[in-house]
Amino acid sequence: MTIQHHEFKENAEAKILHLLVQALIRENIYKTEKDELGYHLIIADKGQLTVPISHVYQLGHIDLAGDITFRDGKKEHLISSPVELLEKIGFATDDPFLKEIISSVDHYALALEAARKRTRELDDAPDAYTYAEKRKRYEDMFSPLTFFEQWVIEGHTIHPCTRTRIGLSEEEGKAYAPEWGARPELIPVAVRSDASRFTSLDGHTMKDILFKEYPELEKAFHAECPDPERYDLIPVHPWQWEHTIQKRYGDMLADGRIFPIKGAKIKTASLISFRTMAPDQSRTRHHIKTAVNIQMTSAVRTVSAASTHNGPVMSRLLERITSQDPALGDVAIMKDVVGIHFEPDEDKDRNFYQKNLASILRENPEADLGKDEIAIPAATLIARSPFSDQLIMEELIERAGGTPQSFIKTYAEAVLPGLLTLMTKYGISMEAHLQNSVVVFQKGVPKRVILRDNGGIRVMEKRLHTFFREVRIDPSTNVLTEERQELVDMFSHALIHNHFGEMIVALARRNRVDEKVLWNQVKIVIQNTYEQLEKDGTPAESLEDENVLLFRPSRMKALVKMRWSDQSIDNEYVDIDQPFQTEEEVFRP
Repeated sequence: MTIQHHEFKENAEAKILHLLVQALIRENIYKTEKDELGYHLIIADKGQLTVPISHVYQLGHIDLAGDITFRDGKKEHLISSPVELLEKIGFATDDPFLKEIISSVDHYALALEAARKRTRELDDAPDAYTYAEKRKRYEDMFSPLTFFEQWVIEGHTIHPCTRTRIGLSEEEGKAYAPEWGARPELIPVAVRSDASRFTSLDGHTMKDILFKEYPELEKAFHAECPDPERYDLIPVHPWQWEHTIQKRYGDMLADGRIFPIKGAKIKTASLISFRTMAPDQSRTRHHIKTAVNIQMTSAVRTVSAASTHNGPVMSRLLERITSQDPALGDVAIMKDVVGIHFEPDEDKDRNFYQKNLASILRENPEADLGKDEIAIPAATLIARSPFSDQLIMEELIERAGGTPQSFIKTYAEAVLPGLLTLMTKYGISMEAHLQNSVVVFQKGVPKRVILRDNGGIRVMEKRLHTFFREVRIDPSTNVLTEERQELVDMFSHALIHNHFGEMIVALARRNRVDEKVLWNQVKIVIQNTYEQLEKDGTPAESLEDENVLLFRPSRMKALVKMRWSDQSIDNEYVDIDQPFQTEEEVFRP
């Protein structure tokens, strides 16, 4: 191990250990006592974990004040890595979660290595936005969105499995991961039409769109396909082709139901989610969501048959809503225009074969931007800039000559009203966390938000049916709900915890800003939005969402607890102290 690699590994272990102990505390996994030294977690029959802290933030984030220790009997052990901690509290070496943590540390260390290497290769610029703005102005093929997506180094901001990639080697990480600036070439796989199922936003097939955007693909397809009219196309990630399709789809390859088009590949760039690709050297061609049979964070990132159906269906619905309601003017949807999956003849392992050979074409958010607009994924805002010691969000604040308070105010005004209206008026709670939200900046100022990925949303049919009666949603992915609490929980975890919460903590931690001042800006926007919804005649029952958001405990997904119980479909939440409530305000039942 080189000295440099050892440094990356130590930094990665420290970061993942911090996230792990923070999750144990926030999710109330163990009995916990708090005193002037910090938190003491009582691990039954094992010992006591002591976590010294210097500060606790509004939503339970912690700053460490010293070494984490574990006492079993009279002996005290210094804990310097998450693996040491898990072993002390009883995890066996073959436990899946321990393996996930090891993978997270390894791939986070690789990400830190990538950041250092790629930073040295960049031209000088005063800040990241100026760099992207200048290149967009002079290079027609340069994508600011791809540039910003590939500078998200830390991954998930809450989960200790932030960089878990089970099944991906170090060499493959460097070849395919976005933080390495990866440019994978997707393999177009011809699939016999009677062995595929697709859902389209406007009637166009995957093949129609890909042929229009990649003429060389159409030429190769017709040259290699014995009966072009009888075959569709599914773009496949090169990792998936090597490790899954070639190994598990042998019968289908042998009988001609599927085969690769060898004369053309689709040049792409990896985005934050790893499996979703932007077109290389283009700001207009569609994004492509692929299936990869790799566990990242806490789920294997395939594409379910239900998702290939629901994506275009929900996109059509959301397009109708956003085009008809002026209150949603600052919210746009990155529409899934077509989804397709393989449909096997065999009943055995049907779900496996469907979800591992599937893909979704998604609108490119850069296609309709104004000349002076730049799209930035929200996750990038809390990433360290390669041009300074600041976060990219801090560079934007400095560039505008503003303050953290003014930035959060402007940002909340651009992001929240439309999302609140979708939830309370139409019963659609978008999973608008940092990764799923692309914010459009104009001359460095946040103006509007573009949302992507309809997979994790919640829909309350009672509210939706007030406006739209016939919406055929596949319920197998738990999209539908009859409960207000589930609707608000999705909003709370994604927007309050895993979006504004992370931004506000980052600003408070680095700028010594009073969190309450920043949260108050968010609260004002929420209150103003509900005042407008009331004026517009929204039913009183729906308006009670405001009361739940502002005065009841703020609900956060218990991500580690869910992983330990292998629970990945039915969400489990924990109550966190309300960030909006002042000392003078009381709980409203």
